[in-house]
Amino acid sequence: MKNLNEFGIVAGSFGVILILICSITFVLGAVLWPYTINTWLIYTDKQPVIEWWMGGLMGLVPGMGQTCIPAAFITFIIMLFIGG
Repeated sequence: MKNLNEFGIVAGSFGVILILICSITFVLGAVLWPYTINTWLIYTDKQPVIEWWMGGLMGLVPGMGQTCIPAAFITFIIMLFIGG
């Protein structure tokens, strides 16, 4: 019975950590992807169409979620120089 309790604690901890990671990537994507994509859309005289929930879903995609931070940072720096 002791091993079953230990397994439950480990599985529960893993589940909590997984939920935290998913929620953090969703929130980062919800903020940074719309900023990045809509900034470039406005710069090219198009309508900003990306909403927060679309960015959040993009943030959950493995690989794509982690690139939102450098993409937003690079966009911010470039916009400082080109005056977008």
